[in-house]
Amino acid sequence: MELEMRRMQAFFPASLEIQEELLKAGFRVPYDKESGRKTPIPVVVGSREERRVRRSRLLKAKDFESDGKFAMLPGERTFLNMELTERGFLVLRPKPTEYHLEEMGFVSVPPRVWGTWASFSLPFSAYDELVDFLGDFRNDNGNGFYTASRGSGGRIEVYAYKGRSRKDLGIPVFGYALGLHGLTLAEEYLREKAKENGVPEERLRYLRLGLRKRRETKAGLKVGLVWESGRPVEIALKLSTTEPRVKIQGLYGELVGKSRGELARTDDWYVVVHAGDFITALEAVGRAFGGNSY
Repeated sequence: MELEMRRMQAFFPASLEIQEELLKAGFRVPYDKESGRKTPIPVVVGSREERRVRRSRLLKAKDFESDGKFAMLPGERTFLNMELTERGFLVLRPKPTEYHLEEMGFVSVPPRVWGTWASFSLPFSAYDELVDFLGDFRNDNGNGFYTASRGSGGRIEVYAYKGRSRKDLGIPVFGYALGLHGLTLAEEYLREKAKENGVPEERLRYLRLGLRKRRETKAGLKVGLVWESGRPVEIALKLSTTEPRVKIQGLYGELVGKSRGELARTDDWYVVVHAGDFITALEAVGRAFGGNSY
């Protein structure tokens, strides 16, 4: 089954592993105080709605209009393919068909200590189709699943998690791969930055800028619903990792953060969860505001 996404964001700046790989190759990541040159690791973003971004934060895009201060990006199409295996696992395959690259804006908490580092959302209109697709894996009693919510203004997000100790993670993730390989805009960006940093272009062929789950990685997928003005508008999926912790030597000292996985040369994007966990979590958040009487 393939569904069009509302939004896709992969925060590769959250990975100390990728930062270290680029530093070892000779890139001055993310900012060189002496020359003033910036080499931010890009965030890969796809948004079905038009997006207004500060021009200084837009690293690379195929098509946009700009007034000098802001860039107006047209809607982009991204897809989520869902495959069921014979053993009852659900393989989620995000497809960044149309996307752009952004620099991480200023945040008070550095992304290397975040839990969530990739997010995907579907329109709420896909809810019934998902329930039908995964109905054979339903866990009717839902024991062991809990929900938590947060909100501001007219926006409320409700997420499900499995087991009391997994509130920061969601449902168990058994494997994942995400990376910058195979993304034309990322390859163009890195070639430009290689020239700017004095890095031989042929060195790019050996870089590992993809991430795969390690055996010891504690990973989860938050499955949730987003409500705006009293109505559900999107199904939100957020990939999180919390352990183990990693250390690298940055340009200006040691950096400590959460591991995002094992470096790999991969252009494959996927997240593997158990189908029963996914449908039970989805229906748990669906019941949080009174079931299906929307």
